[in-house]
Amino acid sequence: MLAYDQLLHLSNRRKYEYELQRAIDIENNVGILFLDLDRFKYINDSLGHRVGDKLIVSVAKRLKDLVDNDTIVLRQGGDEFTILVKGIGKDSISKLAKDILDHMKKPFIIDQHEILITCSIGISIYPEHGKDIETLMKNADAALYWVKENGKDNYSIYEGYMIEKSANIMELELELRKAVENQEFILYYQPKIDLNTEEIVGCEALIRWDHPRRGIISPEKFIPLAEETGLINQIGEWVLREACKQNKKWHDTGWSDIQMAVNMSVSQLKQSNIVTTIESLLIETQLDPRFLEIEITESISMVTEEEKIKQLFDLKEFGISLAIDDFGTGYSSLKYLNKLPVDTLKIDKYFIDEVGMSTYSTSSLMVNAIISLAKSLNLKVVAEGIETQEQMKYLKKHQCDIGQGYFLCKPLPADELEKFFKR
Repeated sequence: MLAYDQLLHLSNRRKYEYELQRAIDIENNVGILFLDLDRFKYINDSLGHRVGDKLIVSVAKRLKDLVDNDTIVLRQGGDEFTILVKGIGKDSISKLAKDILDHMKKPFIIDQHEILITCSIGISIYPEHGKDIETLMKNADAALYWVKENGKDNYSIYEGYMIEKSANIMELELELRKAVENQEFILYYQPKIDLNTEEIVGCEALIRWDHPRRGIISPEKFIPLAEETGLINQIGEWVLREACKQNKKWHDTGWSDIQMAVNMSVSQLKQSNIVTTIESLLIETQLDPRFLEIEITESISMVTEEEKIKQLFDLKEFGISLAIDDFGTGYSSLKYLNKLPVDTLKIDKYFIDEVGMSTYSTSSLMVNAIISLAKSLNLKVVAEGIETQEQMKYLKKHQCDIGQGYFLCKPLPADELEKFFKR
């Protein structure tokens, strides 16, 4: 077996484990760094696997340039790397981790795309964190899990409590698979209010996991896991079906102007049959396509495959509305925005938080610019995350069309929201 990965010019697992065992045998201090690229799946989904593969090669080169010849870098698979550093202590390995984090933040230029990424790093050190290969690697992996669960873009040296945290995540993954089979999810709905007439014009469907033992779990806790495991497509189809059924029920009851918004990930939109699936669900639930809005994140703007862009146009042609969610925080540019058949821009809560505090704050200026951009492109604009009267007044004054947030109404189960409809 070759000692090196010929594509990446990195050591393979056999050489890595041989060198690690050799260092352990002579009782030399040795550090293990587990490195995982944050949100790499979004890059693969958005720009394609060819660009993703080239990015991995560039990351490998950048890592090799950072370490000396005696340090071994291994690609574990996908976007994961392991680094073996001999004769090193906590201070030195922490410095190396910080250097890696800093260098990963510098832009990568791949096929004319400027790609910005971050990474997460988990560390274990022999003999403090284990005296055999399996334990050292397990503990470095647990430290990596801990970083990923606590904001990413950082490093951590293993602590005893992390292994329990790692085990909890693995347990949660198994339970999530069961939840999909048993349909343990429920939908909450948050209304969208016309800021001029103060009438309800729509709702956003928001998933919750009704766990039989843990209680209600928010999407922030399990959607990233669903995306990593590929369960997001099944969950997404369930959300779409239930949201359309509920909206049809409301229409039949007399609330006939409600448009239902459903979030959809890049992964879902990359399914070759997604248009057929959505059309079939609308036929099944008998909901008029005009009353369904698909909310997509800005990362969709990086999708370059023409057939994927065409799918958005097919949805639009069928009568479905499209909105860009969290606008202003991600990848969009005017060039990308111009090529997508969107109807609505949703201003991210990050900008709304400071609106009204100062007319000339950066956030206020950004909100003004987004509203102006939307108006010039004949798009509707929605402000999400409205929490104060001052924010509401500011947005009305600057001609924002629609508002959403706890100040207006928090997300509610369908039966409770109906009471809000009747107010």
